[in-house]
Amino acid sequence: MAIRENYPPYLLQKNGKSAVPLLIASPHSGTFYPERLFKLSDLKLADFQKYEDPAVADLFSFAPAMGIPLLSAVYGRAWVDLNRHPLELDPALFFDEIPPQALVDSPRVKAGYGVIPARLSPSVPVYPKPLLWAKEQARLTRIHFPYHAALTDLIKKNIAAFGYSVLIDTHSMPTLPPEHCAKGQMPDIVLGDADGTSCSPALTAGTADILRDLGFFVTVNLPYAGAYTTRYYGHPDRKSHVLQIEIARALYWDAANHQASENFNDLWFKLSLFTERLIRFIKTKQ
Repeated sequence: MAIRENYPPYLLQKNGKSAVPLLIASPHSGTFYPERLFKLSDLKLADFQKYEDPAVADLFSFAPAMGIPLLSAVYGRAWVDLNRHPLELDPALFFDEIPPQALVDSPRVKAGYGVIPARLSPSVPVYPKPLLWAKEQARLTRIHFPYHAALTDLIKKNIAAFGYSVLIDTHSMPTLPPEHCAKGQMPDIVLGDADGTSCSPALTAGTADILRDLGFFVTVNLPYAGAYTTRYYGHPDRKSHVLQIEIARALYWDAANHQASENFNDLWFKLSLFTERLIRFIKTKQ
């Protein structure tokens, strides 16, 4: 869906005062795009929708009723990727000069997946010609910066109120080739803790145990160990714990028709049970 340039940068849903230092974020489930994107690109809405983590925020829509803030993207990640460093900029994407401190050697930038994505896949570039950085930097000031300011504020409030914070950063993943899977089996859920650095080992292990007890096949850091949000905010020594969760899209999404599958409600229910148990687990570790 195309929208105005000044649409709200994020959606924050919460219900009263938090009872536990837990919050959930969904940076890639945004579905709105400015009209200007379709003037800059030859691609269609259906192309950009394939780049989304579809309905991930909806899978956790129960969170506010549990007293857990739910922060989610509004804009599609093809417009601005909220799970990237704001300086992950590709100089080849722009006519004019980008900031000299830009992280041009980032593996994601080199692959075309910076904060302003240059491509949707290795064979699908977004723009037929370079952009003007002086114009496009507004994507960061209007969307990326406010989203992360809100996330920072939520984490600080948790630490102030409880002494620590736990962020679950939620995503979905396509079906992976066998060589990227544990023993060739596609995982239902991948937990990423930046290879053991973004949260306490107990949180990773406890989360994995809860999910496995609910019947999910879970891997840890294989093949996703966590991106910008996990690594930037995950500092257990500063009482800020972050765990990324990647959910297999095939569990709930009908990609051919771009809509929730008949299994969506069942997964929603299981994730609500998981979250209830995670809350109890976190409370026992206080």
